Amino acid sequence: MSNTNTHLAYALGRTSLFQDSSFIHDSTQALAFLTGQLESVETQIYQKKRAPLDYEALLPISTSAGQWATSITYRMKDFAGQGKRHSGKGGDIPRVDVWYSEKTIPVISAAIGYSYTFDELRKAAKLNLALDQDRAETAFYAYRAHLNQIGLFGEEELTGLFNSPVVPQAQAGTGGWSAATPEQILKDINDAISQVWIQTRRNSTANTIILPGSHYSLLASTPRSKGSDKTILQYVRENNIAKAERNIDIDFRGGLDLDRAGQNQGTRMMVYEKDKVNLAFHIPMPLMFHTPEQRGLELLINGEYKYSGVEFRYPKSALYIDGI
Repeated sequence: MSNTNTHLAYALGRTSLFQDSSFIHDSTQALAFLTGQLESVETQIYQKKRAPLDYEALLPISTSAGQWATSITYRMKDFAGQGKRHSGKGGDIPRVDVWYSEKTIPVISAAIGYSYTFDELRKAAKLNLALDQDRAETAFYAYRAHLNQIGLFGEEELTGLFNSPVVPQAQAGTGGWSAATPEQILKDINDAISQVWIQTRRNSTANTIILPGSHYSLLASTPRSKGSDKTILQYVRENNIAKAERNIDIDFRGGLDLDRAGQNQGTRMMVYEKDKVNLAFHIPMPLMFHTPEQRGLELLINGEYKYSGVEFRYPKSALYIDGI
C-alpha cells in the first residue's frame, strides 16, 4: 500500500465509523464508503416520460359486452319504399320493406402481471421504496399502452381508429402542406369537414380532427394571412360548417404516428364525429388483478383483461385525408 493510502486508511481507522475489524483499511473502500455517506438522495422519484396514451380521449369506450363475451355482434336496420300519389282506387298501394344485417367482431383475452420476492420487499422497505405499488402501477400502464396501440392502430385481424378499411379515404386537394398557403390549408380542412356532413346526408357533423404533430404545430403557429392576428387554427375553429350549422367547437388534436398512417406510409388527417352511436372501442373486461399467489419465496400477481377492435357502426361519420 502506498504511503498516501496508508495515511488515509490510518486516519479513517481512528474514526468511530471504521472501528469494525472486518473493514479492510484500504483507501479505495474508504472513499467509496464516504461517498455513500455524503450522497444526498432526493425524496422525489422521477418517472421516465413516454408518449401520451390517447385512446381514452379519442374513442368512446364500451364495457357493456361483459366479462363472459367471446364476440360482439351488432345489427343494422335498413328499409326501402316511399309513399306516392294515389287515386284512392285499385290495389297498387306502395309498400315498404325492412331488412337487417349483422356484423360480428371477436373478443380477445390478454394478460399482464408482476411479481416480487420477500427479500425485494425487505430491501425496498429499507430504502423507502414502494416496490409493490410501483410494479402494480407499471403493470396497469403496460395494460393501457397495449389498449392504446389496439385502439389507434389495431392488432392482427383487429383494426383501430386510424386504419379502419371501412372509413372513406381521400387525398388532400392541395397536396403537402409544407409548401401550401394558409388559404389552401384552410380549404383542405373545410372540404374535409363538409365532406363528412355531405356523405352522411347531414346526419353527422365532425367534432374532432386529429393531425400529425408537425401539422398541428403548423396550424397553431402560422398566421391566417399577412397582417392577421389569428392563426390558421384559430380561424378554422371559428369558420366551418360545424360551427355555422350546429355551433360545434371542433376539437383539434395532434395524433401519434399520423405522420406515417396514410397510404404508402404517408401523412394522414382524420376528421370524424366522436359519438358512441357512430363508433366504439370494446373493452368487455377491464384489467382485473387476481389474489397474489405465493411460489416459494416469490409472490405472483396475475391480471387479465378482454378487448376487441374499434367498431365503426356508421363509417361515413369519419373521413381520412392523406398526403397533407
